[in-house]
Amino acid sequence: MGMQVGNSSDVKSEINVTPLVDVCLVLLIIFMVITPLLQIGRGVRIPSTGNPDKKPHDEKQVTISMEKSGDIYLDKDLIMASQLVARLADIRLKSQEKRIMIKADKDLNYGAVKTIMMKCNDAGFTNVGLIVEKIKKAGE
Repeated sequence: MGMQVGNSSDVKSEINVTPLVDVCLVLLIIFMVITPLLQIGRGVRIPSTGNPDKKPHDEKQVTISMEKSGDIYLDKDLIMASQLVARLADIRLKSQEKRIMIKADKDLNYGAVKTIMMKCNDAGFTNVGLIVEKIKKAGE
């Protein structure tokens, strides 16, 4: 005689969470890898404005980041201010379609940013933009 453990028509009411945990871990890893790549240029505290123009980043854009300490980065490469015009002129020769965006620390004085804009102009770039962030209002 065999022993019957349970009725074969019994329904399991347990949730199998293993696939859910697997999916969550994969998403976590993806976000951990992708997030640092989303930053454009060097991380600086940029100024805020009420209604900035929205222009998406594209491959035609070159970002100059200016830190409060005075360090200047061309995309993510640290360069000397004296090298900036030559490096930008090289970029201009390789591609006429490149645009310059300046991402300056909000504590820099206007004169420092203006000097970099004039160096961009000396290298042949006439359309130079500034990167700002939108002021966050309460409830947003």
